Amino acid sequence: MDIETVIERYFAAMRARDGAAAKALYAEDATFILPDGREFHGVEAIGAMHAHVFTAGAPVPTPGLRIVGERAAAVEIEARLPDGSVRHTTNHYTIDDAGKIVRLSVYIKAAP
Repeated sequence: MDIETVIERYFAAMRARDGAAAKALYAEDATFILPDGREFHGVEAIGAMHAHVFTAGAPVPTPGLRIVGERAAAVEIEARLPDGSVRHTTNHYTIDDAGKIVRLSVYIKAAP
């Protein structure tokens, strides 16, 4: 599976709030890092984090500009929060030879 397909499946899972589909995208020993520095290690911990985000009603991310390589990509994200504000982040994905996410780091973009 190429990285473009992985990214499309990731955003489809986020839009559907489908924890099982999201979890299936990660390697067993994957790492997910949030902008505040919290890290989740392993597919089970990452799956639980996604379930919490979905339950909390977090906004669905809208992908924008992408820079894509063979095994890594950066995707700019816009998310409208319930209060009407907008959050801009960049997701950095690294995938393995099997097409699984081994690392996803989320960075907050500074406000203009």
